[in-house]
Amino acid sequence: MEPALLKRAIDLAVPFAPFLRAAETRPAFAGWTELLWRQIPLTFLLWWLCSLVPYAGTFLYSLILVPLAIALHWREFGVVGRAERAAAALRYYVVILIGFGGLWSFVGHTVMADSVAGQIGWPADSPFQTELAFFTLGAAVAALLAIWIRDHLVTALVVTKSVFWYGAAGVHLWDAAAHGNWSPLNVGAPLVGDLVFPTLLLWLLWRARNSPARALRVRD
Repeated sequence: MEPALLKRAIDLAVPFAPFLRAAETRPAFAGWTELLWRQIPLTFLLWWLCSLVPYAGTFLYSLILVPLAIALHWREFGVVGRAERAAAALRYYVVILIGFGGLWSFVGHTVMADSVAGQIGWPADSPFQTELAFFTLGAAVAALLAIWIRDHLVTALVVTKSVFWYGAAGVHLWDAAAHGNWSPLNVGAPLVGDLVFPTLLLWLLWRARNSPARALRVRD
């Protein structure tokens, strides 16, 4: 496939990628209405389509399509240092996993709360699920702000969300061992994600923090 066609195909599959590339040269918060009304709905559509692939859909999106978009970013901006590449990749993953993923989780724990609870194997109509929804919403909003505001915000999001993910993994494993809860959303793909994604983010953060100060910067 020709490079131009390949780039277009990747941008169609990962619609927030060209927005992130454009943010490198635009003033801070430029295009926020585009993010709200175009990028979020398009990314939700692609995320939903990938989720239709049983068990592996979101992993294919996050671990194959997103890295292709990151590689385009490296190439366009001439990012060659290992730490600088890690910093750029970390920003993409913060936006997709914590940002868009958090919005997806918010919808799941509000609009589809009873269905999600049933698939996890937990009681429906619990106010704790609503509290979880608003935590993921808050993290999602902060992660989308990381498109423009980086440095310590990115670090805080990675640490906070990683503790949550690892803790959630422990809860799911305990529920399976103690109560025999082998429901698909308790010990299936979400459990794998709770272990894989924080490990990936923390590794990228470690690599990025070994770069010069310019690698993770706050854009005014």
